[in-house]
Amino acid sequence: MRWIMKWIFNSILVIFFLTAASANAQQSGEVSDAAKKEFSKSCASCHGKDGKGNSGMTKMLKVDISALNLTDDATLNKSDDELIKIMHDGLNKMPAYKGKISDKIIAELAAYIRALK
Repeated sequence: MRWIMKWIFNSILVIFFLTAASANAQQSGEVSDAAKKEFSKSCASCHGKDGKGNSGMTKMLKVDISALNLTDDATLNKSDDELIKIMHDGLNKMPAYKGKISDKIIAELAAYIRALK
């Protein structure tokens, strides 16, 4: 029972941290250099430097370019929490980055995606 309470408490702290970091990044309107570098390192190979998708990856992944486009309404209409969850847990052929990219940078990447439009 004790570990359940600890898990719930830690989960609440993570959610609070991610929400606060994302709100902070959005309010400032600025994207950190660390988030830009992480996007180039971990995201651009599939999503393209401009976020519109890398057409070369569509053949390899066997997906339509729209699945890789981060600047479309389907992506931009998602909440920051939804974008963060996708980056954490992965979606379809996109790998999960939980534990590979810090929670702070993942939250900043949500703001960076919005800046790509």
